[in-house]
Amino acid sequence: MAEGTLNKVAEGIIGQLGNLVVQEIGLLWGVKDELEKLKSTVSTIEAVLLDAEEQQAHNHTIKNWLGKLKDALNEADDLLDVFSTEVSRREVMTGNKMVKEVRIFFSKSNQLAYGFKMCHKIKTIREKLDYIAEERKFHLEVRPRETQVRSRMRETHYFVRAEDVIGREDDKKVIIERLLDS
Repeated sequence: MAEGTLNKVAEGIIGQLGNLVVQEIGLLWGVKDELEKLKSTVSTIEAVLLDAEEQQAHNHTIKNWLGKLKDALNEADDLLDVFSTEVSRREVMTGNKMVKEVRIFFSKSNQLAYGFKMCHKIKTIREKLDYIAEERKFHLEVRPRETQVRSRMRETHYFVRAEDVIGREDDKKVIIERLLDS
């Protein structure tokens, strides 16, 4: 996986969930609360994605976790695409209002039945994401986006062993002669 790919998917999902049209459809179908919970879960997971994507090359557990997360985020993204498609379909529908209402009631997209079905799908995806988020607690931490640079202090002291000094015999003799001449 390219670095940041899942992070971009998560950001896209959060953006779609914040879309007014999706919120309006969510309210219409009675799934607004589930959509808010889904948004919260994805936001929580997004906080550790950068750390996880950096560590995946060295840690197979994290690589496995990211694979599960990728599948779940793609399911959430697909579900939001279904929402968008349904919104577009409803905008395109034309005709007599009474005929339209009867067609909607008896079609597979009956608002009540469809809303219940969508609520169940959202809840299933959210529970899957919650489970995956719980798994991350075993091996990942929330980390700020910027990496910190640590500087290593050099160890200094006054004592130098004679065998550590190389090539200074002539200088040593000159110093000893000057001290003895004084």
